[in-house]
Amino acid sequence: MASQQGKWRDDQILIICPGSLTTMAQLGCGELTLPTHRLPTRMFKDAETNDFVPYHTYERKKTGATKVADDDKSDDQWEYVEDRDSDEGAIFPIVGGRIVNMPAFLAFLDHVHSLLTTTYHNTPIMLMASPQWTRPDCESIARYVFEKTKTPALCLLHSAIAAQYGLKWPTMTIVDIGYEKVDVTCIHEYNIVNHKELGFPNPQRKISGGEVFTQRLLQLLKKKGFTYDMAEQLKKNAICEVLPYSPDSKILMDLPTEDLAPTSSQPTATSFSGAEGARVAEPSKPTTAFGGETENGMNEGKETDEGVLDVANIVTSGNTREFLAKKEKEKAEKAKSKSKGKGQESEPAAAKPAKLPNSKRKVNSFHYEELVHEDVEVSTANGATKTDATTATADGAPPSDATMAEGATSTQETKPDGTGDANGDAVESTTNGIGAERRTKRVRRDIEVGLERFLFADRGEINRISDTIYRTIQGIPDMYERPGCWDNLVFVGNGSRLRGLKENIMQTLLARHLISPSTATIFTSELPSNMATPSGTGSQTPTGSFTGQLPTTSSVNPLLQAATTASLGVPGTTQAPGSTSGDAISHHSHGQTPMSIKMAPLPTYLAEWTKNGFEEGMFLGSLIAARLAYCIHNMDAATMESQRMMSLNRVDYNERGPKAIHEHSMLP
Repeated sequence: MASQQGKWRDDQILIICPGSLTTMAQLGCGELTLPTHRLPTRMFKDAETNDFVPYHTYERKKTGATKVADDDKSDDQWEYVEDRDSDEGAIFPIVGGRIVNMPAFLAFLDHVHSLLTTTYHNTPIMLMASPQWTRPDCESIARYVFEKTKTPALCLLHSAIAAQYGLKWPTMTIVDIGYEKVDVTCIHEYNIVNHKELGFPNPQRKISGGEVFTQRLLQLLKKKGFTYDMAEQLKKNAICEVLPYSPDSKILMDLPTEDLAPTSSQPTATSFSGAEGARVAEPSKPTTAFGGETENGMNEGKETDEGVLDVANIVTSGNTREFLAKKEKEKAEKAKSKSKGKGQESEPAAAKPAKLPNSKRKVNSFHYEELVHEDVEVSTANGATKTDATTATADGAPPSDATMAEGATSTQETKPDGTGDANGDAVESTTNGIGAERRTKRVRRDIEVGLERFLFADRGEINRISDTIYRTIQGIPDMYERPGCWDNLVFVGNGSRLRGLKENIMQTLLARHLISPSTATIFTSELPSNMATPSGTGSQTPTGSFTGQLPTTSSVNPLLQAATTASLGVPGTTQAPGSTSGDAISHHSHGQTPMSIKMAPLPTYLAEWTKNGFEEGMFLGSLIAARLAYCIHNMDAATMESQRMMSLNRVDYNERGPKAIHEHSMLP
């Protein structure tokens, strides 16, 4: 069978990682960088053709249309314009990780491809698949890619496997907290051994993940005039955090109880007057031996350097004694002013109260930014442009509070020159060109928030996530595979960026499910199956089929000996299935209860990812997997066959059809 694997350069590979709200995409996998494109996962219906379009379109008057034609709806007076920021009428093909509108999703894939590249025949695709995608979904994607386009190869990569490729650990538990869903996947030695999920959009909408916290925050602050966008920005701000788990508190968190003493970065009246006094006490500009001031206080008759005098000019001037007396006086005044200034500066520094951390403050403020759209009438006459703001939507923000940021975005378009009189009235004139233009600016406001920024942490949602993690790991059929999954927990997904959420989940797991490895626990869990459980002294006669020597006060207790030698590989003892002989620090038979719960160490060799965080580690793993699937050369026959099974090429698709994607992919 012909194969075309390993014949592409790393700059030809198209990587697409779709999500419910945002899709990460990039052309090329040569550099392990952050995604270059983050596109909203949405499509719109065209009113005229009923096809899917990537942006919202609205109708406006053409630039240059005459004023008398306002009521004229002819095509030559109006035009359709794309608004790339609007969600009006948007269709989201992925909800809760599930593809709910396959035609819209396929049109979205075509839009992403056409946006990043212009050819199909030499651009293989690496597409990350969610665990919720069904087998028919994968077949429909493969059929569309190979029958509607000229893509040479397609690789479907499971999102948990992608995260594992990016974070390097062979055994781990991946907790993916997304927009409206949470996925918990256990991987042992590169194989998925168990999976559970939260969030079901159909038939009853039960969401989980980051959106739950946003809705809770909006519910608490709605009476204060907060909108959904304001609640979303507040959730992403550093002042909004999940407090540490406190089992002794009724609400399982310790809220701040005292108000913060007011602190001001402005100088007080004392410090201000002291600064002015210091300026007044400064010596005047130094003069020459002849009594005249010079630029920068330097002249031939004065010091050219500190402590160095021009003796010749001083002597010839005849005022040597007066000059030396004046210099001594200036030095004394300068030293006095310096000491006075230092004493006054230390007082406000000592009186300034220490700044409390956010978790200890009852009230804190954040900067809210919003995009304000304005429809501006534009009239052009003899090359001069006149604009008048007609409407502005600021979502309740008064114009006096709006401040333009330096990085304000603008959607201005180039307007053709008009032919009318520059001094004529643009409204009344019928010769001037008049059009509408939508402009966008960024408005910033400071908003104070109280304890709602802590109370939004829905305890029920955190309990559901921690319980799902526990059930997923404890549900692994082979109990000897569970300890490795407990010791390597990883949180991915942008929903896990919420400050303090990962730490709170870990604290909940430790408080509710961790079993301390006490001596009694180790002994009772490692006893052979044919022995009864010993008592505290170990001197009672065991029941069951044990026929060995009974313990005495001077002999070694056989129960303790069996417990301590069960995992050491002592001759004559029976090893538990899957245990490592001679490994004194591992207790494989403790898989029934977790004795250690830890987060996996994250890689440190990628500075850009370390700074940004590994919440988008699935994309990093997709880059690595794309290299392995498409760009590796000079392999032996066995390795080449394994590489061929990682992706589906056009030759295999023509022979076996879309069902071959289940075998030629990186899906479980």
